[in-house]
Amino acid sequence: MSLPAAYDRPSGDRHFLDRTRPVNTTLAAVDIRRFGTRRDARTQLLLRREMYGLIAEACRITRVPWSVCYHEDRGDGALFIVPPEVAADHLLDPFASHLNLVLRRYNRLAGPATRLGLRLAVHTGGVHRDDHGVAGPALVHLFRLLDAPAFKRFADDTAGDLAMIVSDRMYTDATEGGGLINPDAYVSQRISCKETRTRGWIWTPPKH
Repeated sequence: MSLPAAYDRPSGDRHFLDRTRPVNTTLAAVDIRRFGTRRDARTQLLLRREMYGLIAEACRITRVPWSVCYHEDRGDGALFIVPPEVAADHLLDPFASHLNLVLRRYNRLAGPATRLGLRLAVHTGGVHRDDHGVAGPALVHLFRLLDAPAFKRFADDTAGDLAMIVSDRMYTDATEGGGLINPDAYVSQRISCKETRTRGWIWTPPKH
């Protein structure tokens, strides 16, 4: 997928997020499972470094321009927002499949202390930017999905490398829009987190 020449800029330039109006685009948040149990700081720093490397590699394979994405560190995870020119369903499939593949490859060589399990949440909506970063209801909804106890339990019970939750709005748009995602690969889940009551759609990689 090609982007306009204006998007071939250094990673520090977040120009596609406008300070005067919300930009409608796709948002993703990644969280390292059981990060708090890794009490050694060097292990935590290694896990964070590997997480960023795997996300960037999966973006490259999927042709999502990581260097142009807006991203924020979240300590035990990361937020990234793609330019609006990137089709929303690219962050479902093939991105999730590519992230799972590179994560599985990493984990084959990782020891118990450095093994990575990731949770991924994806949503679409308006993103507001100010001098301090990004905000808006879409961001709140994204992190409610990521932090929902039901999703955390599901991710832990699968014992796989990756679990992804997709907002009901994004899932509906992707399935009704004739995208390439397989609806049968998603499981409906009622989500309750703080003031949010909604439905999410959980995807886990196929068992091998």
